[in-house]
Amino acid sequence: MRESSSGSRRNRRLWLIAGVAAFVVVGGGLLGVGFLTGRLAKDAGSSPVATSAPSILPTAVGTFPTYTPLPVATSLPTATPLQPTATLPQATESVVAPMVVAQGDGVNVRSGPGETFPVIGRLEPGTQARVTGRYGDWWQIDYGGAPGWVAGWVVTASDTEDVPEVVPPPSPIPPTAAPAPTKAPVSPTSAPAECRGVVGDSFQVEGAPGPYSAGGEIRFHMWLTNKTGSEIEYKSLGVVVEETGQYQNSYSWSHLDANKQFYHQDHIFINDPGTYHLWLTIGFLDDYWCKLLGPVEIIVQ
Repeated sequence: MRESSSGSRRNRRLWLIAGVAAFVVVGGGLLGVGFLTGRLAKDAGSSPVATSAPSILPTAVGTFPTYTPLPVATSLPTATPLQPTATLPQATESVVAPMVVAQGDGVNVRSGPGETFPVIGRLEPGTQARVTGRYGDWWQIDYGGAPGWVAGWVVTASDTEDVPEVVPPPSPIPPTAAPAPTKAPVSPTSAPAECRGVVGDSFQVEGAPGPYSAGGEIRFHMWLTNKTGSEIEYKSLGVVVEETGQYQNSYSWSHLDANKQFYHQDHIFINDPGTYHLWLTIGFLDDYWCKLLGPVEIIVQ
């Protein structure tokens, strides 16, 4: 029994020691927890944790450069238009060149408007040539880059309305008197008002009455009108010298358009000094001749 009581006392002592130790341990733990909680509370008071998004953004740390506004222009400069450096070519209408076409067996090309000028070439039948001028019944053409002349009655001309009159080269052979018309039904002292519907409007000799130099050029101008409503064909149109019968054929084997005026200019050479009278004449296909206007007196020295 004694031994059993002693064991019980010993067991109670052990449980007491264990309880004290457990109390010490639990109390120390509670003290540590309290200290840690107070520390956290202190830290939380200085830097509380945000529970919602701040309403004001924190101020940025640092210094930004000062904003300087750009100057406002008081007026814009006026634009200066660029000047064109080149002009574009304008579209032009195509121009039809005046042409002649050789007829028959071909055409001789001469150095001047007349059969006294030498032959410098030939246009074969159907050959075309560009017209550069005219003188009387002769056409000046471009013949290999140089001027040549063809008779108007052996070629067909086209688009020659604006071809200019040109001064021909001097004749290589001194002029000779041409025969007078075979028929002269008009008195040399007067001219008819008209001849088969052809009316002489004006006949002028430059510088008349002169004096002119013997063998020098004497230029004249003629205006005449076909008063009929039909085309009139004629054989020759020119000037005759009353005293000698010398004849200057200015136009031949052509026609006068209905109700139109015709103008032409030409020249004549008179070799011998003297006083002469010039008549404007026309001859028809049946060899009927009329003196249209004249006489114009000239003096040759």
